[in-house]
Amino acid sequence: MAYWSELPPELLTLIAKCLETQFDVLRFRSICRSWRSSFPPKLYPLPKRLPSSKKTKAGCRFSLNQITIATLFLVRLPPATENRSNQTEPSCWLIKISDGKPLNPLTDSGLNANLPKVLDLINCQVIELGHGYVGRYSVHINYRFRGLYRNYIEKVEILRLSPDGDDFMVVGLFSHGVEYFALLKSGENEWTVLENMHGIQDIITSNNKFYAIEQSGGTIIVDQFFSVGFIQHAVGSPTNRKFLVESSGNLLIVEMIFLENSESNAGFRIFKLDEENQKWDEIKSLGDQILILGLHQVVSVSAYEFHWGDQGNLIFYSIDGNVEDRVMYVFDLEKGISIPLENCPVYCNLFWPLPVWLNSSESVVSSSMEATPGTEFANLGICEDVGSSFSSS
Repeated sequence: MAYWSELPPELLTLIAKCLETQFDVLRFRSICRSWRSSFPPKLYPLPKRLPSSKKTKAGCRFSLNQITIATLFLVRLPPATENRSNQTEPSCWLIKISDGKPLNPLTDSGLNANLPKVLDLINCQVIELGHGYVGRYSVHINYRFRGLYRNYIEKVEILRLSPDGDDFMVVGLFSHGVEYFALLKSGENEWTVLENMHGIQDIITSNNKFYAIEQSGGTIIVDQFFSVGFIQHAVGSPTNRKFLVESSGNLLIVEMIFLENSESNAGFRIFKLDEENQKWDEIKSLGDQILILGLHQVVSVSAYEFHWGDQGNLIFYSIDGNVEDRVMYVFDLEKGISIPLENCPVYCNLFWPLPVWLNSSESVVSSSMEATPGTEFANLGICEDVGSSFSSS
């Protein structure tokens, strides 16, 4: 019989270092006291008190006032429980947690459901699918007689340069009529601002580099030494929306094509980076991968995580209206068609409503954290482990 609590500390440390997400570390540390004491919480505090930029040529001064982390979670029934559950009920549910608030992953609208206070991790599984950063920016425009201020929300990317997370680089998007690609390294007091960018539509970190895709389809690459490179091979049309995402170890551009006078309101093309030859190759299939296009975050996840086998090749997205009125769709890459989620209950139930099994006090929700190993739903964390990382912004 194996006594997990008696595993040697050096072996526990090796195991813990292989864990990639904060939530995996949380579950590792929840096994027993010896496991908890063998490895510290995997916390990367978000950068604070960042300096304002110098005036740009257009007379603007930018500030990145706050960075918030947004994490996408999959909550699902274990396979054994799923087989015994009502087959008409979805066995998986997606939720986004940002600044301690539960949001719809596609629209960022708040979830007004009566969410359980505690999840019982024995009877359900919680998997972190990915996370992104959103910044609250302000710009001061220097006019002749008075200054004007404007606040806006835009994506941020952070590259950790050391295992403890103390050394990092931040990339922000400064925007006021003209796009500025701004970089800041920890310990420095001035932003490095790259001007003459042309409508940056998305940014991402991949292979210890920053990538940005322009409206024209050009790609900008910046490494940790501030060396700037370009992929001149333009992708897609300047009139289409473009996203960057890592999927199965590859960096992809997702081009969203808005269609008029068509049953499908949008189409998609996918391009994979050929880093050796510095070009993008179009691909026709995502294989078992599913893309979730949020407002400031794109996540790729395998269909196997939903217990769908290899039935991936789908893109979930939303368009039109404000946050509360956006309509959700699913695009099937194989068939080339887009369908409103409300017409596809199997897919729609991934996002809304709250599954009965998740909202039932008799099934998977524990009323007390002392009764069974559980986690607070609002933070999806226990005490200082994950919850504090959400509130650190």
